[in-house]
Amino acid sequence: MKTTILSTVFATAAVAASAALADVPDFKIGTVKNPTAIHIQRTMKALVESTADKPATVRVLFYGQSIVAQGWTGVLMKMLKEKYPTVNFEFQNKAIGGFTSPALTRTSWSDLFPYYPDLLFFHVYGPIDKYEEIVKNTRALTSAEIVLWSSHLSRGQDPEKMLKERDQRSKDIKAVAERNKCMFVDLNKKWCEMLLANNWAATNMLSDGVHMNSKSGAFKYYAGFIGEELCRIPGASGEPEVSGTITEVPAVKGNDFKVAGDGTIRLRFTGNRVVAVSNGKNFNAAKGAVQPEADLFLDGKPVASYKEMWYCSRPSTLVSWMPMLYRVTFDELPVKEDWALTYIEGTDPWGKPVHYKVEGSVTGFDGEGWSTNAFRSTSGRAVIAKDAYHFTWQYDYFVKKHVDKKPELMKKAAKPGDKITWKTLPLFADPFVAQKAGERSVLVQNCSNEKHVLEIRPKKKGGKLPGIEKFIIYSPAK
Repeated sequence: MKTTILSTVFATAAVAASAALADVPDFKIGTVKNPTAIHIQRTMKALVESTADKPATVRVLFYGQSIVAQGWTGVLMKMLKEKYPTVNFEFQNKAIGGFTSPALTRTSWSDLFPYYPDLLFFHVYGPIDKYEEIVKNTRALTSAEIVLWSSHLSRGQDPEKMLKERDQRSKDIKAVAERNKCMFVDLNKKWCEMLLANNWAATNMLSDGVHMNSKSGAFKYYAGFIGEELCRIPGASGEPEVSGTITEVPAVKGNDFKVAGDGTIRLRFTGNRVVAVSNGKNFNAAKGAVQPEADLFLDGKPVASYKEMWYCSRPSTLVSWMPMLYRVTFDELPVKEDWALTYIEGTDPWGKPVHYKVEGSVTGFDGEGWSTNAFRSTSGRAVIAKDAYHFTWQYDYFVKKHVDKKPELMKKAAKPGDKITWKTLPLFADPFVAQKAGERSVLVQNCSNEKHVLEIRPKKKGGKLPGIEKFIIYSPAK
């Protein structure tokens, strides 16, 4: 009898999912007018004006937790590429399942700000103050335009009731969008209306309590509800007072661009990021050819001497898909290198605690530590805060909790020899070399958002410089 009941339930769910998939409308980019789209018009203008002869390059980042990691983002990417076929889209999805807003306030320093998107799609659960902290940091550190939206419905939520009395989360996200001048899509409202129009419960779209069912039409609805509101507002071209500016400067002699007698290029700019677009000159297309190189100096100092223009990548995973450390930083000026935190004797199987050593590929052995304490390596090139370890919870949840029924999980228990890795990387060209026409090189990033002089000097005396068509200057709003 129980088997029959379960089979009937699954069969009903399958029929509902199939019906949902069949009934999904044919969503199109920008067909719904959203007044808050005024906050992404620098991006929309670039998309609309892109041509085969002059293609736009637009960097897009999806960031959040498991909902943003789901397949709807691929649907939205496809919609954008089909609508704007000449655009060179640079898409990345760096969402981390299970990481609520407090966790992402840490990982964003490795994921979001170094990537420096033109357009950010952001959604995460957790405390709204931490959610807003990420938005504010994005405004302060980048010139990205931002899209926010309210959540879809999870199990147990009644769409009819939620339409009558909007949930607090939707209200809070809308308020964050208004305060920070972000585009806001009320996906929650549209989701409620979609369920009611089709006489579906929230669970028709779900595979569990909150995640969307890939076999239903949920991904297409989610992407479509956002994509249809990415509209172009004629005459609008961005909001410098909100998301700063992105300015193109041709590599032609003038007030801001000069060439010294020794071939050194001097560029005066105001901002925190400079990208060079190659014109292809001095680039040797022959396989294995040695390309012209240049040294970079900011305000008279080598760019590598600025600590703020370095960052640590997201630490690796070990037990699950989640990074084992929220964030690694440094006290002293780093160098480009690979790092490994290796468990050693004294490590508890459940990470209570982990005893480890830290080594850099350039620095070498750099100290030992315990996961119960903050860590500063001997060189100061690797620093781990006391609350940056994500060990105990992962070992408890993914291993210890299930090991009685699945003894094979013991191989994931903490043991000497296990490694966590990350990299220290530059936010500048290292080195700046000649590229084929159209290629982009980040010359400097994350310097102070003020006036600077960037010098590009031939690596060899009398040598050639990489050919530059133009510079792109990024300046966040003051």
